[in-house]
Amino acid sequence: MRVLLPGAVAGLVLAAAPAAADWRYCLARGPDRTVYLSSPFSTVAAMPSLDAAFGQMLDRTHRAHDPVQCPRAEDAKALRAMRQTALRYNREDGVTVVELDWAPDRDAAARQ
Repeated sequence: MRVLLPGAVAGLVLAAAPAAADWRYCLARGPDRTVYLSSPFSTVAAMPSLDAAFGQMLDRTHRAHDPVQCPRAEDAKALRAMRQTALRYNREDGVTVVELDWAPDRDAAARQ
């Protein structure tokens, strides 16, 4: 008979539980004081894959860009506030903000 230690039981429960989704949006600076911002989205994807996916979409649409960032928040409300702050800051600084209706799940579906 096998006996599981309490830590092992907790590890099994955590491994079986679905990953909690993060709320994110992605952004990247472009040429001539431009910044590209995605729509907000919920995802369980790892940050490097999100950065790469947004960068690939910018490349496919012939938009030169600096490295991509995909800030996260615990919930949709906090993310919308973060994104609004980024929009306002960039616009007040004279940067052209290009809002893109992009999310990784819609992007993957569009490419198939």
